Amino acid sequence: MASSSTHSFLLLFPLLLLLSMLQQKWCRVASDSASCIKVIESIPGIQEVDYNNLAKVSGKVADLCMHFAANKTTEAKRAADTLLAAAKGKPSSCLKACATNINSMAEVLVKLPAGQDAVNVYLTYKDVRAKFKDQKPPACEKDCWNKTSSSSADETVIVNQFHDIWDVAKVGNMQINNIFPWPDSEDDHNIL
Repeated sequence: MASSSTHSFLLLFPLLLLLSMLQQKWCRVASDSASCIKVIESIPGIQEVDYNNLAKVSGKVADLCMHFAANKTTEAKRAADTLLAAAKGKPSSCLKACATNINSMAEVLVKLPAGQDAVNVYLTYKDVRAKFKDQKPPACEKDCWNKTSSSSADETVIVNQFHDIWDVAKVGNMQINNIFPWPDSEDDHNIL
């Protein structure tokens, strides 16, 4: 007879396998899939999502991604502001681009309500998309693509933070698109 821990693992294993497969599928849109999977796995609450109820998965994952991105953006903004101040008006182009992009994300995500519904997630993503409408991808993603073009280890941390935030935003965007397909118009390009 199997022990209770073995029995629990056998019940949990199919859900963990499903989560792993879903994360790989979600992270196909990311610039760095391996990094994206690592970040997605670290999102608080992602393992508790009821993957047996796929109708609710997209909304819950999008909500978790948005709140994770909001928290990480707040951290990244503090770090970027500190580095910008230390640069005394002469930041590297990579730091300048990433700080600008992080500020754009922060402007939208600072309004993020706790425990939002799918409509609020959609509206918040719409605001994020509007901020980056003319940048495909944003400068920090494009100009600092290889994550090594910054001039210091601290700047590399900022680049990595933005890449992780952007990858999570892409996953959230994909999930919200399952609920509310984005209109295909000039005003609302599917840029994430």
